[in-house]
Amino acid sequence: MSITSRTAKAGAAAVLAVVVSSGCAGTGNGPAGAQRSASQAPAPAASSSTPSAEASGPTDTAAPTDLTFEDGATLSASSLPAFSLEVSALDGWEQTGEDPTAGSREYTNADGSVATITQQRITDLDPTIGDRAATEQMFTAAGLPAEQLEEQLLPTMTGGTAQFLSIAGHDSDGSWSATVARAFAKPGAALIVKVRTSSQEALRPDLHDVLVAAQVALT
Repeated sequence: MSITSRTAKAGAAAVLAVVVSSGCAGTGNGPAGAQRSASQAPAPAASSSTPSAEASGPTDTAAPTDLTFEDGATLSASSLPAFSLEVSALDGWEQTGEDPTAGSREYTNADGSVATITQQRITDLDPTIGDRAATEQMFTAAGLPAEQLEEQLLPTMTGGTAQFLSIAGHDSDGSWSATVARAFAKPGAALIVKVRTSSQEALRPDLHDVLVAAQVALT
């Protein structure tokens, strides 16, 4: 399976490259393709005392408790998958950057680990491709090997889990990073989390902290 056009493939690559390549939501230096091919979804909440806009807005009452890749085919084209992130749940982290164009926010903890949360509309995804195939396309189009992808389960606002794919590794600058992402083919959206740490030992617990707080919601 493939995305239907070269433009669509470039759009998916650009969305993931915002996080994979730059790793910083506050610089605004993401690839220009990301700005052309995807429209911004609401960014995660900046307030430490109130739920995010996604959590307080209207939700799809028909949303499944679990959101498997196969469940993606049942979503409405008007659905907006988002991270319902409460910053107060990220103990020891603070927001240090924001890129409204990329739909990203950056959080940093006391050890210098950086988490980048990205959520975007993608206007040129084939809605019939399926969420797993669309997610794999995002990774492979960004130059990451599909055979090394692992499944991750993120919590949902309905008390279940949502399937994502992830990859982790040692970066050329000596840091360690993990990228967790999912494309939603039918509504044309992507949710991406990247965590970058200075040591391999810090990567797993820091990633866990962020993934537990970034609950998936449908609006």
